Amino acid sequence: MKFCNFVPEMEILIYDKAMQLEGLAVATIGVFDGVHRGHRFVFEQLADKARERKLISTVITFDRHPLSVVCPDKCPPLLTTLDERLQLLCATGVQRCVVLPFTEEMAGLAACDFMLLMRQQLGVKLLLTGYDNRFGHDRSAGFSDYVRYGQEMDMDVEALEPCNITEEDCPVSSSMVRRLLADGALDKVHHCLGRDYSLEGQVVSGEQIGMKIGYPTANLSPDTHKLLPKAGVYAVWATIGVDGPTLPAMMNIRHCPTFGGRPTTLEVHLFDYNGNLYGQTVRVRFVGRLRDEQRFADASALKAQLAKDQSDALQVLRADAEAQETVCGK
Repeated sequence: MKFCNFVPEMEILIYDKAMQLEGLAVATIGVFDGVHRGHRFVFEQLADKARERKLISTVITFDRHPLSVVCPDKCPPLLTTLDERLQLLCATGVQRCVVLPFTEEMAGLAACDFMLLMRQQLGVKLLLTGYDNRFGHDRSAGFSDYVRYGQEMDMDVEALEPCNITEEDCPVSSSMVRRLLADGALDKVHHCLGRDYSLEGQVVSGEQIGMKIGYPTANLSPDTHKLLPKAGVYAVWATIGVDGPTLPAMMNIRHCPTFGGRPTTLEVHLFDYNGNLYGQTVRVRFVGRLRDEQRFADASALKAQLAKDQSDALQVLRADAEAQETVCGK
């Protein structure tokens, strides 16, 4: 796990029972899956309070989604792995991030005991929380209870302002982004995240069907907990390795309708690239959705469609590159 070691400005700490942090902090707590615009609005409020009160801005998060422990059947697929979350948090300007290993013991803590942990071990002097946020094993306590608990342990508790950024003027949430991604609504996903959705995976061996018709693909194996966009064909930017080139490409997320009903596969075809990618990591940034998955009568029909897909993908990616140049040139 890389833990964002390329951005040293944010201190990243893995919680243990012996932890005793120095300095007083203003903190907020959550999974922050996706680190979307709503989360970043929270972090802006966190930074404002840190400057105002001369406290250390601190994000407290978990190493996994709490539902994976307390109710695995209801745990959603994730927009971001832990490493992706930490990388995105590094870019927010937060001074400190404490990662809590979410265990059954942690899940069993009552809200007041959890707040006492934050106060005594993490130095939290001011806790910022949503008015409807709930934590603790029974989730029965609410904001007024948190304020009362805080008064008993010399911790201030304040409510965060909501961030309404959707077209319907309702608060953006990770669950909303998951629904949009499952529907293939990339434009709305981008609007909520403030960036394109991305994933990475190691290149593994595949069936080499694309190779046989002149469209070799790299088959990606992403994190098993990562949410995949709706099946179909996408225009993407593909980055090879950590410092490798970023190339135009198209990705097919499929349930193999043409060649039988096998599990979902992720295949990315990098344009004008002939290198061997097996064993390497490729990061894919989704720019545009081209079409739904289709069943083709034969390989020649598939090849003809892939030629059109490549042309369409290049058009989308050229427009994206021009837009990026315009933004950077401002």
